[in-house]
Amino acid sequence: MTSPMPSLPPTAGHPGDPCTVNVTARATIAARLADIAALRDGGWAESAHPLPRRFLRHADEQTVVGMHAVLAAIGTLPESHSLAGDGVIAASCQAGRVAAAQTLVQAKRGGGVTVSTQIVPQGSLHSLAGAVSVGLGMHGPNIGVSGGPAAVSEGLLTAFSWLHGSGPVACDSVWLVITGWDDEPALDADGQPITDPVCRGVALSVSRATAASSVGGQQLRLEFHPHSAPGTWLTTAQGSLRSLADALSAHASPAAPLEWSHHFSWGGEARLTAATVAHRQEAA
Repeated sequence: MTSPMPSLPPTAGHPGDPCTVNVTARATIAARLADIAALRDGGWAESAHPLPRRFLRHADEQTVVGMHAVLAAIGTLPESHSLAGDGVIAASCQAGRVAAAQTLVQAKRGGGVTVSTQIVPQGSLHSLAGAVSVGLGMHGPNIGVSGGPAAVSEGLLTAFSWLHGSGPVACDSVWLVITGWDDEPALDADGQPITDPVCRGVALSVSRATAASSVGGQQLRLEFHPHSAPGTWLTTAQGSLRSLADALSAHASPAAPLEWSHHFSWGGEARLTAATVAHRQEAA
């Protein structure tokens, strides 16, 4: 469920200082609805963590795309990184609605016996987070947030809160997985899709900011600036997700610039930037 007034994470250092986390791995995936069926049984990066072949057989389309984004991002992690203690935050926008529509049609025509037992575990808000955590052997907390138009905002804010908050959640590294359709699939009277839209997934492995965390000579950082002026609602959550995916895709090499920002409607701003890491040479 969405929350209109979420709790803001504390800032580091003096009041007004940004709250900062490092991005240690990232990946973006885009797939048309017609192509997602082939992604259920494989097609992930060769360096990815192995999954049982039929693990995603009943998964929602956004779960499939989000899982592939995580698997692609794992290949860019430092070899020393262990997934065991990682947490998972999955921020989806209107996931599960295609399967829900088909289930309602089947139930009306054939009764309750036609309803799959998979509809609840695979089509709920927490399904994507649970699939990533279970499938990849993560033992940190996992949660689904938002489910609606504020998915990007609520996913980012939850990640900042988990890593810098003082609540019961304790983990040093978190997977933030954001998914959504460019345009939600249109369905016919039988609940079958009649359009072929693109589903996008962005996976970010974020951790507490340390000077030692860098990728390819750069530090990718997410900063939360709580005192920025409130923004206006973007027309769609898909628009903000696409802008994040485009920014990450354009940053294909360490030399490429990266600057992306997202204004929260309740005030504050998230900024994603890449900074060159200066390596000091020890004196002989």
